[in-house]
Amino acid sequence: MSNSPRQFPEGFVPLLSFEGTSFECGEQLGLAWQHSLKLNAELACAHGWTPWWWKGRGGVVADVVERVAPHLVAIYRGMAKGAGIDEALCTPGPIAQPFDEGCTSFGIHKSLTLDGHALTGQTKDTGFTRTPFYQVLRLKPSDGPGYLTLTYPGELLGHGFASPGMGLFRNALFVTMPRKGELPFDAFGLLVSFSKSLDDAIELTRRHGVRLTAHVTVTDATGRSAGIETAGGEVEIIQPRDGVYVHANHTVTDRFKPRITPQDDEQQCAGASEHRQQRLTDLINLDRGRLTPQLMLHNLSDHANYPASICSHRGRDYHTTAAVVAEPSRGLLHVTRGAPCQNWPQTYRL
Repeated sequence: MSNSPRQFPEGFVPLLSFEGTSFECGEQLGLAWQHSLKLNAELACAHGWTPWWWKGRGGVVADVVERVAPHLVAIYRGMAKGAGIDEALCTPGPIAQPFDEGCTSFGIHKSLTLDGHALTGQTKDTGFTRTPFYQVLRLKPSDGPGYLTLTYPGELLGHGFASPGMGLFRNALFVTMPRKGELPFDAFGLLVSFSKSLDDAIELTRRHGVRLTAHVTVTDATGRSAGIETAGGEVEIIQPRDGVYVHANHTVTDRFKPRITPQDDEQQCAGASEHRQQRLTDLINLDRGRLTPQLMLHNLSDHANYPASICSHRGRDYHTTAAVVAEPSRGLLHVTRGAPCQNWPQTYRL
């Protein structure tokens, strides 16, 4: 069996690193993302989008931001200044959505790792054209928590963790339900990332609901993980089994299974979602007690059931374009640009 041809030249994901106050970090970020943020502002103006972070305009979401992550307001206002756009139009665009991608995410309790640090992360299964857009963003404000994440230009929410130790990774959920819930997905992801504990993140999600069908794997500073499936404003929490949590793209909760359409089922089968989930779980359990970032990147390179494997090679329009393994309690993010079977990781430190 041979691999697919290399889809993108060898190299590393570029790092954007900013320090200062939250506003100053945002201003620097706005300068770096000026082009994307101006495009987002044009869309916001055309569609009447309202910044969810703005007190008095963002409704209940802005109230939650004020309680959980008030520094986000200063970051977004700084982004608007840096990009030269109206603050009222500084709202994320849909570059990382809709969630029609694959991906396999995981969370591993610290008791199962060699060095006693929890591990979490995922593959990014997307079209080939996403690869050049990847960036690692490092924000280290003097007046708020730090943030280290793999993302796209113009998208503050990515795949990574905040300095309280909360890691968040996300993947598609192939269930068809209407968009209901109080929290836009990017607001939900950032609020979960800056929550103080896994319990706080779960309570916040259950109380408000999420306006997108998706799944996230959340791991907190103690090494606990859980999965959150959101659909139609409804929320289901999935607990790990013996310290191991893995989720691909099919719903594992009875609540959402009746909402699976034939198209959803076709997507699940085409991406071998059940295989990827079970295979990664089995690989993790083989090394309980000695798991490391290196072993997890090796597991994310697995080609069993190739080309619809954990490391996907289904074609230019759909394959693994990045792999991420995080050690939130150590402040480390290990990222490959392109499939992990073909590319060395780069390590980024918060």
